[in-house]
Amino acid sequence: MKTTVYRAPLAMLPLVILAACGHPKTINDLDTRPRDETTFAPAGYPIELQYTDSLQPVDDPSAGHFDNGSWQVADGAPGKRLITLSLADSNEITTGLWRLGASRNPAAVDDCLLPPPDAQAMSSTITVGGQPFHGFTLGDAGMSHFQRIEGYRAVIDGVCYAIDLIVQGTNGDVYDPPREAPYSRNEAMDLLRAVSEGVSFTSD
Repeated sequence: MKTTVYRAPLAMLPLVILAACGHPKTINDLDTRPRDETTFAPAGYPIELQYTDSLQPVDDPSAGHFDNGSWQVADGAPGKRLITLSLADSNEITTGLWRLGASRNPAAVDDCLLPPPDAQAMSSTITVGGQPFHGFTLGDAGMSHFQRIEGYRAVIDGVCYAIDLIVQGTNGDVYDPPREAPYSRNEAMDLLRAVSEGVSFTSD
């Protein structure tokens, strides 16, 4: 299997992904073709991410009806969007996005674990590479558009990490003829959760 190693500059923050919890579905459940893997290994940080080419990096800093290009859902303090990955075959009917942002800003770190307005906090933490992440859910809709978010936050070594799993799109019934989604909304969210299987922490 081909492996590409990307070494990010020292100034780049580490990549962290939410660990899947009780969701056995994987990306390859939908497509069993052989996949190339990319390894993301930010220099100077003890963490690696492996993801397959069934996930596509998103270059546009704002993607979708609801997205303003921020580093997290509630971006009152400065931060940086590190990476956004899109599920293959995503389109305007249903798009699945996995997004990571990070901030060392003191205000962002202080408020890191507070859910954004109108969000519902999860009752328990999720372990990501041995670290506890606090989660929340959030939904929105406008006209024929929809968005569902599972967000996860943790402060690790003075950095606020924001992981957002985003399923958004348009009601296919508004088209003539109606259009089918590439994934159901639940299926897309399951696939985004499964991305976390590629994260690992390494020793310094």
